[in-house]
Amino acid sequence: MYREANHPTMPSPAIHLAPRLAAAILAALAAAALLAGPKAARASDLRIGYKAEISAADPHVLDAAGRNLWGHIYETLVGLDHALRPVPLLATAWRQLDDRTWEFQLRAGVRFSNGEPFTAEDARYSIERAMKLPGARTFRTYLKSVAAVEVTGPLTLRVRTRSPNPVLPQNVGMVAMLPRSLGAGVREADFAHGSAAIGTGPYRLVAWEHGQQLTLSRNPGYWGGAQPWQRVVFQFIPKEPARASALLSGLVDVIDASSASIAEAFARTNGRIRIVSATSYMLNYLQLDQARAVSPYVQDHAGQPLAANPLRDVRVRQAISLAIDRDLIAARVTKGDSVPAGQMVPQGFFGFAPAVPAPRADVERARWLLAQAGYPQGFRLTLHCPNDRYLNDAKTCEAVGQMLTRAGIRTEVRTLPYSVYITRATSGGAGGKPEFSAFLLGIGAVSGDSLEPLVAVAHAQDKAAGLGANNRSGYANAAVDELIGQAMRTMEPAPRELAQQGAAERLAADAGIIPLHHLRAAWAYRDGLAVQPRSDGFTYAGNIRPALPAAPQR
Repeated sequence: MYREANHPTMPSPAIHLAPRLAAAILAALAAAALLAGPKAARASDLRIGYKAEISAADPHVLDAAGRNLWGHIYETLVGLDHALRPVPLLATAWRQLDDRTWEFQLRAGVRFSNGEPFTAEDARYSIERAMKLPGARTFRTYLKSVAAVEVTGPLTLRVRTRSPNPVLPQNVGMVAMLPRSLGAGVREADFAHGSAAIGTGPYRLVAWEHGQQLTLSRNPGYWGGAQPWQRVVFQFIPKEPARASALLSGLVDVIDASSASIAEAFARTNGRIRIVSATSYMLNYLQLDQARAVSPYVQDHAGQPLAANPLRDVRVRQAISLAIDRDLIAARVTKGDSVPAGQMVPQGFFGFAPAVPAPRADVERARWLLAQAGYPQGFRLTLHCPNDRYLNDAKTCEAVGQMLTRAGIRTEVRTLPYSVYITRATSGGAGGKPEFSAFLLGIGAVSGDSLEPLVAVAHAQDKAAGLGANNRSGYANAAVDELIGQAMRTMEPAPRELAQQGAAERLAADAGIIPLHHLRAAWAYRDGLAVQPRSDGFTYAGNIRPALPAAPQR
């Protein structure tokens, strides 16, 4: 599955202090914390400082923070490991009976927290409820291929699809399993107050204090065995300096969304605070207007619109890509919070194309390509970007603008609040079309598979067919479309991955989009713990355990 960064389920953006100011503040906090020491807490308690707030208690409302935190209470049929590979959870196995039928064998001996056994009837109820739930933020996007859900045995479920869907297990695997005894009338308030907060997960709901914290207690009947924490508290702390302060002062044990801008302060705690990170699924990239014959924010050096849109020329797009020094951005702008990218997904994800590395900057070749395209003196370009959505978004765009200017494309960077920006980027132009000529966006392969990001961004737009939904540039290549279509129809993993890799290679050759970098997800935590980082940035109590004592040296 993909999630575009303007999706309403994305956590709200972090607000970052200037690096020097943040480091100075946190260095002072670190010194004070070293003198004061952490506040006492029960060894069986885990306290987490969490950036995002939950927006809904109903687990079938599509909300990233909710999927993460409610995942402690409610489980799904298919899970994702830390590298976002599908793994058994409430389904122990799944197989294809034909191109449009999947069968899931469910785990025996599982009970909900109210004592009811988990069966295939509960799974059918949950999937059908998620498909029918009213509202804008639902799982219907991921379940649109589902035609029918059938129970063929107490622990056997069949899902029939309208067309072949090779990622159906991941799609269905996003849906929280609920007891069918909740019925059709269960509402948001029932989940929020706890009467309907009934799951098979390792924890049970104690209290959700909106805007403050979520408190969970260990589920003694959990099928997966006892968890290391008796009580888990997620404290909602949206601003990073405040999360860091809470960690340094001992108010929490772990914080998520930790950036490199405060890592220096943590480094001064003599190992009392540790940091772990993983390359995330979130890609920041540029889209370039390839739809319009004349693009409004591309001009000659006198400030007049160019008669022909140079961004439609592959040589110009390649020049733009080669002008960008991704390594420099990673080192100097994001300070290690990003990994240079050349394609939709990072290495290790399904569909990653080894033949498509992150491009190395080559300003001379960029200038040569511009000359070959008929622009030896370059042209003027406005690059639009959000300034409050992604980590270092405005700074990244400023750096890109300087790099393009150095290569001969005199670039003005305009940044906007995301709420204004995304509307204009999507429908602010004539006829409700995208307004901008060059603009920064984000997209993520949340299931560790490149297929749906390719479908959403690289395929020519076909709204009726649900293709190219996030293709705002007008990029279109019939060969890429064919490879994506082939992947969508291919159920065997090996040939499907080859098709996706082929699409990634052709997209890169076209410079259809300009990948910049994948962001890193990072956690900071007190000494004495071990934290398993995840590529989706989720923070699970089960991934946080007391550290094992070091083995004695011989």
